[in-house]
Amino acid sequence: MIRQQDLGDGVAALLYACDGALNTLDASLNRELGERIDALLADDGVKGIVIGSDKPDFIAGGDLKELQAAPDPASVVAIVAPFLAALRKIEKGGKPVVAALPGTALGGGLELALACHQRIAADNASARFGFPEATLGLMPGAGGTQRLPRLIGIAAAAPMLLDGTRLSLADAVTRKLIDQVVAPADLLETAKQWALANPGATQPWDRKGFAAPGFAVQSAAGRQFFAGAWARASRGAGASNLAARAILECLQQGMERSLEAGIVIETRQFARLAAGNDAKNKIRTLFNGVNRARSMTMRPSGPPPSTVGHLAVIGGGVMGRGIAHVAALAGLQVTLLDLSDEAARKSRDEIARNATREHEKGRLRMTPQALLSRIEPTADYARIAQADFVLEAVFERADVKQAVLERAAAVVGRDVPIASNTSTMPITGLAGYATMPERVIGLHFFSPVDRMPLVEVIRARQTSDATLARALDLMKQLGKTPVVVNDGLGFFTSRIVTTYSSETLNLIGEGVPPQLIDNAAVNAGFAIGGAALAELTTMPLLADILKSMRGDGQRIANAGNRAEPTLAALLALGRIGKAAGKGLYDYGPEGRAVWPGLALAFPPAGDPLDEETVRQRLFAVQSLEAVRALDDGILGQALDGDVAAVLGWGYPVHLGGVFGYIDRVGVPAFIAQCESLAARFGARFDPPRRLRDMAAAGQTFYPDEATR
Repeated sequence: MIRQQDLGDGVAALLYACDGALNTLDASLNRELGERIDALLADDGVKGIVIGSDKPDFIAGGDLKELQAAPDPASVVAIVAPFLAALRKIEKGGKPVVAALPGTALGGGLELALACHQRIAADNASARFGFPEATLGLMPGAGGTQRLPRLIGIAAAAPMLLDGTRLSLADAVTRKLIDQVVAPADLLETAKQWALANPGATQPWDRKGFAAPGFAVQSAAGRQFFAGAWARASRGAGASNLAARAILECLQQGMERSLEAGIVIETRQFARLAAGNDAKNKIRTLFNGVNRARSMTMRPSGPPPSTVGHLAVIGGGVMGRGIAHVAALAGLQVTLLDLSDEAARKSRDEIARNATREHEKGRLRMTPQALLSRIEPTADYARIAQADFVLEAVFERADVKQAVLERAAAVVGRDVPIASNTSTMPITGLAGYATMPERVIGLHFFSPVDRMPLVEVIRARQTSDATLARALDLMKQLGKTPVVVNDGLGFFTSRIVTTYSSETLNLIGEGVPPQLIDNAAVNAGFAIGGAALAELTTMPLLADILKSMRGDGQRIANAGNRAEPTLAALLALGRIGKAAGKGLYDYGPEGRAVWPGLALAFPPAGDPLDEETVRQRLFAVQSLEAVRALDDGILGQALDGDVAAVLGWGYPVHLGGVFGYIDRVGVPAFIAQCESLAARFGARFDPPRRLRDMAAAGQTFYPDEATR
């Protein structure tokens, strides 16, 4: 709702007061704003209007659930049209309107503020201002692509629109998004006084002779800017980057026209994006799924909240250093334990070097010295006796991990959780080496730890509710996004990623060129292709991973699989990977080229495959194995798997994830596709019974969403 308040002297305030913690815009609220603006503009006793909030922040943006449910562009337009009309009335209604911003204003909230004649913000260090829509496959839909560049110029506006950059209050003032900063207690009064002092307020773009700051679209600088921007939008995810393309069209076409014409262009593009699959998939996975994970709804309710003050990290390798870094950054005291004092000190020194680099780039929110003061290097297990939580991140070898768990369990308190950072080893087996195995859990971090948000939390057969709760509390302290899975070979993420790598090697073994494999993946939205990923992993390590994931050899994922023989042949020929300068590709001073001996080692088998068939194979094996993991009870629900896929190994987010992909193709069509692949390439493509039952019942993994 919007609460109206009389500020005196003919100034009225409209204060957003939605249910819940945040103000979010929806169709009914948009209509209410229009009605209240109409009434205030028609009231001769009203000299000015202040728009603010009853909450600590202003407005967080639009109601994404409402947008996600919109079945077509016309339904989207119906949601935003009253808001668009209200904003233009604010600008041209003949009375001064001031935005009084107590805190953060994002998306539609910032668009509302930009339509006001003056923006006054409370002095709030936590406030952020920006347009995060592009990160969810959307774009501003209430004039943001038109008012922002008219206010600060195209070059300054583009990063905010295309990258979702959020500005601090100081930066927003520097960029001239905010006109004035006052003490929070003075916010409404200052806004009132400005309205009284500026009875004839108008917007710059409504004044005769207005020209936006910076370059014009058709100037030499403008043409150069858009040429570069379009090229960047076409790289990486390629055609999947629909939001960036739509934003650029609005900037380029809208800034050559009037504000009204530009908003018409923007509305058309926004409605198309919001009603499309890409945005709905991104909203579901990156907003609904990630928020669910971070809200810890999977945490057992019985155990009381806990806080880790002292974390013991055992192992000073890449993962151990990364975990120690993020823990110290979160304010924990860390004991970093390694094989020797010297090794532990070297690990801490490496953390120091990384922290210094991050600090120089402005990415570290404390000094390197402050961070390092929280990390104690040692080789003495007695130094971890008082730890609240133990996390081992030693070499991926069962005997090493078993010995570490046994020693740690012997010195820490009997109720202290002990976690293993492992990507493949079943936690249930490791837990047997610790006294009280119910306190053992798996925490699979991803590299680089300081940048990768996902942590796969693996519950072993014996893991207690108390241990799971305390592990999730730690994830909250570290600011990580946890996905809880049950124990099993490869858990969820490694199990699925292995199918991507193994199918890549199947294709190599069949004589498919590596560049075709990489193009099929990258053109579909992967950041890196399967062949390039194998090169970075290195063939020896990949061989170890595939061996560890073989299990009893009877899993259907292994049916017709020739990945291991392919790897063995490559290793026998001395092909190691990119680090050695020779793998599927040769690496030299002039760059990368396909190894000429590859076609001789693996001559084509049968007719050449086209990119679409390769793409189908790479995507099908991942989704099929994900469904099997759901059947095996490794995963509790499809949304967790999609969050893990997108955050864990960079699955194309516009497809939604490994389960969202099946819904996008359509369950019956996906089954038919897999049956065709199984007939040609092996039984690993056979659809599980769950999918056949879903097709027969007309079910999908996300039944509440409209399908197109």
